[in-house]
Amino acid sequence: MAKKLKRPAWFKMFLHQKALIDSVSDEVAGRALKAVFQYFETGEIRDGLDQLTFAVFASIKPYIDESFDDYRKSVEYGMQGADARYNK
Repeated sequence: MAKKLKRPAWFKMFLHQKALIDSVSDEVAGRALKAVFQYFETGEIRDGLDQLTFAVFASIKPYIDESFDDYRKSVEYGMQGADARYNK
């Protein structure tokens, strides 16, 4: 059985972000996407991002942070539920 990740497995992307991504070159969008996934995996912001790449990255970062917050809350609620059920 595969080991369950102790972190969210997804983050949100919205259609309104498409306009910003479409407005930059494919190279900038690619660097930003790689920075987004690095942040999602490690929590670290990639060094050396130019302003435009960072702007695209920064438009997605809040949704990654929200994903981790939602995951944390879900774990906490699950623990509270288990405590209530098994520690009567």
